[in-house]
Amino acid sequence: MSILESSSPRRAAAALLALAACAPLAAQTLHTLQSAPLRAERSPDAAALVSLAPGESVNLLQMRGGWAQVQAGSAKGWVRASQLDVEGAAVASVSQIETGRRATGATAVTLGVRALPPRSTRHALIVGIGAYAADPARPVPPLAGIEHDMASALAMAQLLQVPADNITLLRDGAATSDGVRQALRDLEGRVLPGDRVFIYWSGHGSRYFDAAEGGCVETLVPHDLHDIGNRQFAQWIQPLATKADKMLVVYDACHSGGMSGTGGAAAAASRSLAPGFVPKFIGGTDACQQATNLRSRGLGSAAGALGMSGQDLVHLSSSRPDEVSFDNAATGGLATSALRQCLQGDARDLDGSGAISIDELVACAQNKIEARLKGVPQLEPQHLIVTGNRGFVPAWFAGNPAPQVTAPAVSVPAPAVAMPVVVATPPLPARPPAAVPVQSVLEQIHAQRDSKRRVTVTLAADTLRIGADALDFSVTSSHAGDVYIAMLGSDRQSLTLLFPNELDGRNHIAAGESLLLPRASWRIVAGGPKGDDTLLVMVTDGPRDLTTLAGGKAGPFARPLTDATGRARLQWLLGTRAAGGVGCFGGACSDAFGSALVTLHEQ
Repeated sequence: MSILESSSPRRAAAALLALAACAPLAAQTLHTLQSAPLRAERSPDAAALVSLAPGESVNLLQMRGGWAQVQAGSAKGWVRASQLDVEGAAVASVSQIETGRRATGATAVTLGVRALPPRSTRHALIVGIGAYAADPARPVPPLAGIEHDMASALAMAQLLQVPADNITLLRDGAATSDGVRQALRDLEGRVLPGDRVFIYWSGHGSRYFDAAEGGCVETLVPHDLHDIGNRQFAQWIQPLATKADKMLVVYDACHSGGMSGTGGAAAAASRSLAPGFVPKFIGGTDACQQATNLRSRGLGSAAGALGMSGQDLVHLSSSRPDEVSFDNAATGGLATSALRQCLQGDARDLDGSGAISIDELVACAQNKIEARLKGVPQLEPQHLIVTGNRGFVPAWFAGNPAPQVTAPAVSVPAPAVAMPVVVATPPLPARPPAAVPVQSVLEQIHAQRDSKRRVTVTLAADTLRIGADALDFSVTSSHAGDVYIAMLGSDRQSLTLLFPNELDGRNHIAAGESLLLPRASWRIVAGGPKGDDTLLVMVTDGPRDLTTLAGGKAGPFARPLTDATGRARLQWLLGTRAAGGVGCFGGACSDAFGSALVTLHEQ
């Protein structure tokens, strides 16, 4: 660390992903894992329509509260989601990816984990509309090929550790404006503080001019054609945002301009595009489709206006408001496909922090979109736009040191539809780790904090004389939890875990309590060299298991490795509750934490 020397004996120490790419929705085929009654209603006491045999194929229509509505032959009814191979279908292709790294010149760190187990603290709402209500005044073309995007959404939910019973799926006729609103209300009733929420939408979008808003307003188009405006949707998800540690909202719907209708320019663009790629959108006013200098009000700005913190939300749009997003019936949305490949291992850990952030995923996907459209001179590539927490790590698919977990055995082959795979063996930079500041590790961990958990650190002095002054500070937290402290030394290379340590393991703090540190048993005196130390102080909802941390010792303190593997391991250990590596059910399992970064100077 600089390192501040110990005077004690030497003993040891959270969209919002808004992906706008317009894709279609078709039936998702699953299989039963065991014999199961197909019931008329979502209740174990409801009448059984037929009995489903083990391995029987069914078409998934929607999921609500742990129940799946399926079509089995001519019968349509409800079955428990846990009796279907939802999880198996989502993670089946994980076993085909050994390292999670396929890009040329990159280095993979293999830690023996292919898929992480589900967590009771993860929830998902997946909405897809491929067929719309008939309205002569507003004809809406159906969307073909949406099965690819819906399969991707289910896979992403499972790989984000969402259990099947916590997934609600709405499709076509169930995805009305009222149906979506009620599903969000139901979801809000299940979510507990510190949980994570994944929301996915695939279907048409639109755009119109709203004088009250002073610009163009983006909308999502549900099955009944009663558009859901950005402000309205933000109001619907606001109760979730007040609870969730992080929210990821993925739109696959166009809110783009530059086209004047479903014919003319749109048709010309369709003919000139590479085979199979077409723009998908529902026309709004001409001004909002053609003008590029009108302000656009999207979900990101609406969420901010309602006080939802950008720290806990990420909003990712696949195109600018005056651009067109594209879809392919054979592979799904252009942006969806690009992000899927990046999640499968093509994204690079550009800052060497040990995890893949939203910014790094977007950089990867943007490169793929530009490469895909490079041979189409009539079109300019769409541009991904990010608002919110750009440093957020959506899944621990980088350097996860948990015990090996294999995909559950299923009796059906992997689906033919290509699905995004979030793997636990990360893509890491080919360049030497020493070329990247170790500071990035602490900053990346700090970026995962829940803004609703406030941590305050007060230094007795922010400047210490080397060899003379001792470190003293207090920690106060808005929430009860466990305190963990890491320090980057003034040499900007040494990283030390100061607390808890081998001399002091009493790291619990009550809400509102001021914890004075270091305690008498591990007083610390500035040890140089001259420069700034950085303290990361975390207060976590649950304990972290640091026993598997690789590295050495600095007196009573642990000193983790700062190479590529060490950074990834440290990110995982500090970001994940101890029980998370082997599944987390039947109790408080939140990974949420509050944190503060503070700087002190040694002279």
